[in-house]
Amino acid sequence: MKILVKLCLILTILSSQVVFAASVWQVSKDQHSFYLVGTVHLLSESDFPLPTAFDTAFNASSHLIFETNLAELTSPQGMHMLMSQNTYKPGQNLQQVLSKEVYQQLKTKANDRQWPLTAIEQFKPAFAAIMLTTLEMQRLGAASTGVDMHYLQLAQQQQKKHSGLETLERHLGVMTALNALDADELISTTLKDLANTETMLAQMKTAWRNGDTAALEALFLQDLQAFPEMYNTLLVERNHAWMQTLEQLDEAGVMVLVGALHMVGDDGLLKLLTDKGYSIKQVFN
Repeated sequence: MKILVKLCLILTILSSQVVFAASVWQVSKDQHSFYLVGTVHLLSESDFPLPTAFDTAFNASSHLIFETNLAELTSPQGMHMLMSQNTYKPGQNLQQVLSKEVYQQLKTKANDRQWPLTAIEQFKPAFAAIMLTTLEMQRLGAASTGVDMHYLQLAQQQQKKHSGLETLERHLGVMTALNALDADELISTTLKDLANTETMLAQMKTAWRNGDTAALEALFLQDLQAFPEMYNTLLVERNHAWMQTLEQLDEAGVMVLVGALHMVGDDGLLKLLTDKGYSIKQVFN
């Protein structure tokens, strides 16, 4: 199962003579329209500048809407909530919920990579799995500022309005639900799939930069759908909840930025919006 590694690549996902599409869409209905942007939460410095379609959407927008209010999430209070909800209380740690075999696998990998095992095992299973993938991405030089933070910083510099589709509590609740899944499976499969991180990262970035929803679906969504509880928690429930907000947008100059995987599949935002009578036009570079 490559799910957590793939999600980390997304959760935070060329020929010079061809004009490519990007993961940017203009969504319209009646007299209202907004930009819908698929993001990758972690990138490398070489991924910048982004495809021009992203700046086209940003420059035309005065209000940016992220999955959650990123300014709140990255504030001291928000980071305290994130860490406290995903860190074991004193006297508890990850080793206690893992089998001896899986814990030994984790210990071996940490020693091999010179990762701080003591720090890792203070985190709950899903958060620890994401930390492992993030550490591997850092080793590969691919854990710098992503699309979301890039445009939040620009929005703050230009004094543009920014908000979130879901409350901070709801956003953090997703990780709480994932932490309740089988710990051995979460950690063992993440460790196994770390060797594929570089390949999957390259595939993901190519599909994302080109706005290739079919490739994103084939690379990531099909695996995720094999685990219904995780699929529903991460995508289905949130996409349908976000639709309530998107359908009520009536202001001009809105740019909505969410993880690229939220766009694809039968439960993806592009399909849900189309079913509601919206016109979807992909923006080209």
